[in-house]
Amino acid sequence: MTFSALRCLALCLLLVVPCDAQEPSYKDFPEQSEIDDIRTAEKPEGVLFLVMEQDEEAFNWVLPRVIHYTQQLRDKWKDLTIVVLSHGEEMFALRAEYRPLYEKMHQDVLMLVSKHQVLFQVCGSYANFSNVAPSEFPDYIDVVPFAPAEIENYRLMEFKIINLELTW
Repeated sequence: MTFSALRCLALCLLLVVPCDAQEPSYKDFPEQSEIDDIRTAEKPEGVLFLVMEQDEEAFNWVLPRVIHYTQQLRDKWKDLTIVVLSHGEEMFALRAEYRPLYEKMHQDVLMLVSKHQVLFQVCGSYANFSNVAPSEFPDYIDVVPFAPAEIENYRLMEFKIINLELTW
């Protein structure tokens, strides 16, 4: 049997055989163990969630996790500084003109900022490179000049840095 015939057979089996796999829970995500480690240690200077995906819709799967982790961190420390820094294609979904298209994303970001006092940042350099002006983002999004420099600043301030990556 040839390789392409095997691939076709495997695809057919996937369509026919029932799958009992469940959607992963938060405890299945690699960063949950990082959150658990942070929560069991002394209070850090802050926590930085880094997001850099090549998918404009990435916040659809990132934001529920950020909300979950933020709630866990807020349960432990009400005054902990929490930052989300986006410097990939996903940040463009947060432009004000895209709010009707990505209403839930915008509501979630606004909730994180207003209810949980999360600082939400996007990379101004990447925006500029993509011909997007800082003024195109809503007021609740902080456009920083250069994300790599911000990351280094947070590292120097001894923030715990968590990379949120696609895991499924």
